[in-house]
Order: sequence, then structure tokens, then C-alpha cells
Amino acid sequence: MSTEFLKKRSENFGERKDHDLEFIKGLMDDLFRIKLKETDIDRMYRLGRWSSTSQADRPILVAFKDVELKQLVMANVRDLKLAVGRYKGIGISNDLPPREREEIKHMITEAKSDHEVNHPGDSENYKFLVVGQGQRKKVIKIKKN
Repeated sequence: MSTEFLKKRSENFGERKDHDLEFIKGLMDDLFRIKLKETDIDRMYRLGRWSSTSQADRPILVAFKDVELKQLVMANVRDLKLAVGRYKGIGISNDLPPREREEIKHMITEAKSDHEVNHPGDSENYKFLVVGQGQRKKVIKIKKN
């Protein structure tokens, strides 16, 4: 995290929340070309306990009111690889309910075992990913380099 960010650490919860909101709005505008308004965010908070002595960065959970906005961000998350400056090293991941995470894990395990039956000893050469949403989810395999 940049030294600019570390200087903004504050004992005041309101100041920290305002800084986080400005950081998220800047990230959306600079990397994804999305003009985010405060009303677009359903809720936003830092995970974990705040400590004035800790230098560890805590993740920010952001829930958008509009599902399409989340989908737009997730569809363009690859743009983070091009990030420089204060956005370098930032990661964005999809926060899923535990049941959906288990379903995805089960789908990947099943696809790996099916692949292993058809191509014994070859599954370590592939990466298995779940794509799609709802009933249209499916597992794809991508050959590793």
C-alpha cells in the first residue's frame, strides 16, 4: 500500500470510512471508467479489527445496490493488472455465500475426477474454473503453460 494511504490512517471511524469511500470511487473511476455515486453502494466496511499499531491492510467489502454494476466490475477485473501507483497490488474477488462456494468447489472436484477418469495423470496440467451464473454455471478447463 502506498505511503499516502498509510498517512491517512486515523483513530476516527468517520475519517477512515470517508477515505475508504474516496479510494473506492477513485478506483472505479480510474481503472473501470465508472462514475460511482455514494448511492450506488448498499454497504461498505473493512473486514477484521482496526488497530492503530498494525501495518496490515484490511480488505474492504463493498456491496453494490445494482447487480449489473457488480457484474461490470467483475467483468473488467483484469484491468487491475495494468494498475500503477496507489492501485498497484489491489485485488478484487467475488464474495459468495457459503452454499454457493461449496457448490462451486463440488463442481470443480467433480470435473477434475471426470477428467482424471478420461485422461489419467493429466489433470495437473489444467486449471478448472466455474463460469456463468445461476443455472447456467459450468466448469471449463484451461491448459496451464
